Amino acid sequence: MRSGDSRLHTRSSHALRSSLWLLLRLAVSGGLLGYLVWRADPRMIWAQWQQADLRLLLLAIVVQLGGIALSSWKWSLLLQANERPQPYRWLLATSFLGLFANNFLPTSVGGDAMRVVALGRKSGSYAQASASVFMERLTGFLALSLIALGTLLVGASALVGSHPVTEPVLITATAGFALVALVATGGALAAPWLLRRFGHWLPELVRQPLSTIAQALDEYRHSRGTLLAVLVISLLVHALWIGMHIIASRALGIEASWLIYLLMVPLTDIIGMVPIFFNNVGARDLVFTLYLRQAGVPDATALALAFTVFSIRLLISLIGGVVLLVRSTK
Repeated sequence: MRSGDSRLHTRSSHALRSSLWLLLRLAVSGGLLGYLVWRADPRMIWAQWQQADLRLLLLAIVVQLGGIALSSWKWSLLLQANERPQPYRWLLATSFLGLFANNFLPTSVGGDAMRVVALGRKSGSYAQASASVFMERLTGFLALSLIALGTLLVGASALVGSHPVTEPVLITATAGFALVALVATGGALAAPWLLRRFGHWLPELVRQPLSTIAQALDEYRHSRGTLLAVLVISLLVHALWIGMHIIASRALGIEASWLIYLLMVPLTDIIGMVPIFFNNVGARDLVFTLYLRQAGVPDATALALAFTVFSIRLLISLIGGVVLLVRSTK
């Protein structure tokens, strides 16, 4: 086989595998969502939407916009730390662009890739662009883990009057996923040390991603103060994200404990990173029904909340579509 034919065959095989994987993800997410909706009765879900408080839904949208603005500021601090500052308005617009890609492209990393490309072109350094986006993601992942684990500890103590989660299986699953996320974050932060001590023993499949992570961390080895500030901002960003869920639930008449959301929302985001789900569809809905069911919330109401949160994200991400259109015309 000639080299040109070989390359064509390789590309065709890769395209076929990608298409099959996308179909599998759609089947898993769509199948799980369809089953949950069928069990809950679509008419009940529609009835919940009809009585929603539009003023609270508008407030939820404003809170979500505030979280995106704060997240863009966090990204700005990371770029200032490695002496590649960019105008905040441009970073905010690019964040919306990434959100648009995450919600309308069939991959959870499409938004990050788009941000890296846009920043790399503007700053002239794709390496530093990748490092800033990676650190922005990593600190957010760490914040999610800390919120979930902290809430589990508070809920298990005598600091609150009632336990937000009563099912042992859910308690174990939440703790397990949060700990895995925390260990993964710790492993990423320890990548330079792991390479120095064990790099020559590690297989190429492990050594290559560790090297990439270590290079990103190297950009911020002298910026521990900035990283601490970024972590604090990450906690605030996710607090707004959780707050948006609480406001949206109140708009639907749900009166569950706020501690449930401090567990439910981080767990949903962590599980949604598993690549078998398409844009977190199915995973979000399953976690919402399992958690809110313990507070006496009907499955139809929990699904109405999951659809409402998803709709708010889609609506806001359309701003990124406008940004894409404007930039493409330029």
